[in-house]
Amino acid sequence: MPTVAAVHGFALGGGFELALSCDLIVADETAVVGLPEVSLGIVPGGGGTQLVAPRAGSAVAADLLFTARRVPIDEAERLGLINRRVPVGTARSAALTLAATIAANAPVAVREAKSALRRGILDGVAAGLVAEEAAWRTAIAHPQRAEGVAAFVAKRRPTWS
Repeated sequence: MPTVAAVHGFALGGGFELALSCDLIVADETAVVGLPEVSLGIVPGGGGTQLVAPRAGSAVAADLLFTARRVPIDEAERLGLINRRVPVGTARSAALTLAATIAANAPVAVREAKSALRRGILDGVAAGLVAEEAAWRTAIAHPQRAEGVAAFVAKRRPTWS
């Protein structure tokens, strides 16, 4: 199941780790993110050391983890720490709209796409491509594919089983 985080205001430490654990992050103009744990003599314990690098690269991860600095929305967007930037006060509604857009797609195909994506992130491109082929085979054989094609041809919205 894809997950979407909505960030309004400060998401520091565990709050940012929670957002990073989601597939997509929607943040409004007030968002400030960071992993300040080392300034308190601790290390992120909710996945922060592992979740930043896949999003923004190891150099950005090292910068955030070692400096404990707070990153405002402009820089967070530029670094790829968030997926979508929205006006102040709209992060939650924008995240719900994004989730609804995802939910309108074939559940099996979305699940399989997420699985293949994660496999590639965790185990590398070669393993990801093997997972992608397996995901494709699962989706192509599922009745939801037939419904998706039928709905497309009939110019209607699909009804997923």
